[in-house]
Order: sequence, then structure tokens, then C-alpha cells
Amino acid sequence: MAEKHPSTGDARPPTAKPTSGGSGAETGYAVIGTLISGMAVWGGAGWLLDQWLDTRVFFPVGIIFGMAVAIYLVVARFGGLPPAAEGSRTSTTQGGRRSRPRTQKGQR
Repeated sequence: MAEKHPSTGDARPPTAKPTSGGSGAETGYAVIGTLISGMAVWGGAGWLLDQWLDTRVFFPVGIIFGMAVAIYLVVARFGGLPPAAEGSRTSTTQGGRRSRPRTQKGQR
């Protein structure tokens, strides 16, 4: 849905709202919902295929495949660390490697 630009009257696309990280409960419910829906969708597809072909192998394969895909999606979506702020840089050398920790005299 396009918004009217107040000064020129031209239509422009809506601005993207920044997404919040959400609370821990919201994240937990999203993870559990993704895992259950992955098993239900792919298990259901396997069950339908089993009914159609009169076999018993695709239902468990569908559930396992659905769980694997759901775990991948959970890790891809929620597994990363939050982006670091600009001011929190770690000390690195010119080559980009981390500098060695400083020790007291006589220690290695």
C-alpha cells in the first residue's frame, strides 16, 4: 500500500519498520511453532504419499525430514549473534588477527 507524500502528493512505498528482537517467550514460541509445523507439514505430506502409494515408509521419512528442515530454519533465523555496535571493536593487529593477550613479566 503506497502512502501519499505530503509535499508533492506522489505515491511512495511504505517505510520499513525496524523489527525488534522480541522477548524470550516470543522467541521460544516461534522456535517451538517452527519445529512442530515442520514435522506436521512434511509428515502430513509423507502420510498422504503413503496413502496414495499404499506404503508405510514416507510418513516417518517426512517427519524426520521436516524436523531437519525446521532445525535448519531455526538456526538460520535465531542462531546468529546480534550485530555488534560500532563502538565495541575488539583489538586487532594490522593484518586483522587478534592481538596476543598481555601477560605479566615472566609468564608465557
